[in-house]
Amino acid sequence: MRRETETVARRLVRAVRQIIGMPDYEAYLEHCERAGHAPRLTEEQYLKEFFEAKGKGVRCC
Repeated sequence: MRRETETVARRLVRAVRQIIGMPDYEAYLEHCERAGHAPRLTEEQYLKEFFEAKGKGVRCC
């Protein structure tokens, strides 16, 4: 039961991050694992690149 609660909590956190536009380093690590390669960015580098790219996009407001 506790493991299920942790899984639900993790999914909820991921959903909230997507809704408000926060970076998700855990998702990046999972992607790298599925793609079969080691992550090339540390969490600090990932966050830096995320926020740099976010400032360059087109915004409606």
